[in-house]
Amino acid sequence: MNTKQHSMAPCRAQPCGTDHFSSLLRYYSLMCNKDMSLAMPCRDKKMISSLHPNFMFTGPDPMQIPFRRSRRTTSLPCLLISAILLISTAACQQQPAAPKPATMPASPAAAIIGGTTIYEADIDSAIQALPESLQVQRNEPQLRARVLHVLLRRQALSQQAIDLHLDEDPLIHHRISKARDDILIESLQQWKMHRIPEPDEAAISAYYQTHLPEFTIPEQVHARHILLGSEKQADDVLKALRKGKDFATLAAEFSRDDGTKSLGGDLNWFPRGVMVNEFEDAVFAMKNPGDISAPVKTPFGWHIIELIGKRPTSRQSLPEAKGDIAAILKQQAMSAWVDGLTETAGAQILNLQYSRMPGEQAP
Repeated sequence: MNTKQHSMAPCRAQPCGTDHFSSLLRYYSLMCNKDMSLAMPCRDKKMISSLHPNFMFTGPDPMQIPFRRSRRTTSLPCLLISAILLISTAACQQQPAAPKPATMPASPAAAIIGGTTIYEADIDSAIQALPESLQVQRNEPQLRARVLHVLLRRQALSQQAIDLHLDEDPLIHHRISKARDDILIESLQQWKMHRIPEPDEAAISAYYQTHLPEFTIPEQVHARHILLGSEKQADDVLKALRKGKDFATLAAEFSRDDGTKSLGGDLNWFPRGVMVNEFEDAVFAMKNPGDISAPVKTPFGWHIIELIGKRPTSRQSLPEAKGDIAAILKQQAMSAWVDGLTETAGAQILNLQYSRMPGEQAP
């Protein structure tokens, strides 16, 4: 039974955030023997959010796309285990070469396995890595019990690896060391960030004035569409719309875009550069909300488009951008501090082809 369901929205790029979801979905499929995919036939692979620093994709949540289920029913434990194991992959590499007992401050013990204690805080940390739909159940005994059982299995696997002296393999030992470095670096960055003073109003204003293009929000439209397989079908649907038929009802009945038909064909807001040229040219040429296009031909088929709204090019005001600018300035201060540490540590580049940063001119 074919369980794949594709979105035929005429976009060039994948929705913001699908990289993590696609990875989770692939692992979910592996763990649950479920053939599922999220695919949008886009013309290139750039993330929509990379098109402009201030643009956030607000289209349909990938977690809400209605997949068809196979006959095998997927249970909560399967999704839970796959999510934890996927997101905690790096944690599998964080076992020290010679394990030492550690005490989790102010956290009750939940279980013991092989002399290692698993604390309530460990369960909380694992739940934090799960989707928000599960995080809201963090205090439910059933969820916490399932997470605990996953952590017990992980600890058993980790201990078995140590008993087999796998941690003594030079390559594995190197990976463990790198994972340890990652944890220390993250902790140091958090420590330093809390000690960087907040930028003053003058610094924030100066940054805003010298980086105005960064705060320009491009023209956007809000549209919905019905995707048909032929020009005749598109003409018939257009005639039905002109007779007063409901757009969302017709989209649900006739649209070939499985990703949006249940949403009435709604594509939400998007700027130029997201949809394929034929679709983009048609929708941005429309003037008034409620206007419906003639059939538009794209590589995906024939589209009937309704314009729902338009937003002209605008610019964030200084008060609106203040928080973002403060974060940027603090990050710049952090980067300068790291550069100083690197220089003080006496870094030496031995391979001369790496002596210049990308884009840096030769002397």
